[in-house]
Amino acid sequence: MHKITLLSVGKVKTPWIKDGCEVFTERLGHSCDLSERVLSAGDEKEERQKILDALEKTSGVIVALDDKGKEFSSTEFASWIGKQRDSGQSVTFVLGGAYGLDDRIRSKARLVLSLSRMTLPHELCKLVFLEQLYRAHAILAGSGYHH
Repeated sequence: MHKITLLSVGKVKTPWIKDGCEVFTERLGHSCDLSERVLSAGDEKEERQKILDALEKTSGVIVALDDKGKEFSSTEFASWIGKQRDSGQSVTFVLGGAYGLDDRIRSKARLVLSLSRMTLPHELCKLVFLEQLYRAHAILAGSGYHH
């Protein structure tokens, strides 16, 4: 099963976002080996250093989720996920906290991916990302979720 890790900063506190994240995390359990590593929030410098330290211990493909990144349609994202899965590459997605990511973090990524050019709260980014990851797997499986 395809190993995917979400490295994020700060716990989700908003109840409806937390509920949504749980729904898609549970659904993804049927199509990939999803794990989550949540780093504690802090000031800007602390958060970014924690991410950099965590990435030093990371193998596989690193993807930075950042509004400065490349935009994919859902089907393009599914295709990209499928290629990583089929080549046996584990993938770690990095989602910053309230301060986002900096160039040092983006430079460690094979892909910098934008969920939207609009600025979104990091909690909402997490929910959108998990839904799109689920949608990508649904597309790859040929289910009716994406139509």
